[in-house]
Amino acid sequence: MIEETVRQALRRLTAMSFLQNVLPFLAQKKPPPPPPLGSLRIASPGDILRLGVVATAGFFYSEQFMFERPFHKNFPQDTIIFFRHEVENFVKSSEHIVLVCTDKYAPDESSKTEAIIPLDNGWEPPRAGEEVIVGLGVWKLNPGSKRVGDFQNDTAPYPDLPRYEGSDLDEERAKRIEVVAGAADHKYFDGLSTMERIVVHPAYWKRSHGSTIARWGVALASIDGIDQGVLATTMGASLFTHVGYQHISETQVEGDERSPEGFSLAILRYRVA
Repeated sequence: MIEETVRQALRRLTAMSFLQNVLPFLAQKKPPPPPPLGSLRIASPGDILRLGVVATAGFFYSEQFMFERPFHKNFPQDTIIFFRHEVENFVKSSEHIVLVCTDKYAPDESSKTEAIIPLDNGWEPPRAGEEVIVGLGVWKLNPGSKRVGDFQNDTAPYPDLPRYEGSDLDEERAKRIEVVAGAADHKYFDGLSTMERIVVHPAYWKRSHGSTIARWGVALASIDGIDQGVLATTMGASLFTHVGYQHISETQVEGDERSPEGFSLAILRYRVA
């Protein structure tokens, strides 16, 4: 009799545990399918070495780059290492989406950028005409998004990256940018998804790679019904307005004795309704 009573009590506890822990999970509505990737694909650890090159070559032309990294030309490898570490962190994050686009490799690509790309940077180029990554897009999902973890592709081994020494960087300026960007993000983008990075290697500009990446992001925002924000320098702002973002405001990063003008960041928002 006692054993039967114990068994009944255990069954009740099991049922209660199921109701409390399993049913709420099952009741969660799955998000609708994301936009088709088309010519894009999810980045993997094997892309990190190449993406350091792409980011250095492309970001060189933003006002932020030379303000933040005035010593790049003396320490170009440091810049590449920084971007490799940054991309690695994005790829590892379940809260971010990291997509890449490809094109046919042009062996003279380094001559198409004013950034310094050392030949011995650690990335082995393919043969001419073979597929190679030329662009990168990174988004941060909105808080509470049901898509967290859906876009990870990090099962391959990560490269063994050297430590970033920061020799290319002006630390005081970098901190200034971080404070200004953080305040703008909190004021204008709280609760939204955000476009974190977009860059295309200059050798492959004017082939719609940037707009393809940006349009995928706004398509996802439209499907999810979540506005999307971005902070952008001049070139980026032009691209984002082209794909449907609205200019909201500007914020200024103050200069210093060596660069008294500083630079401004445009605050843009893609509205889904």
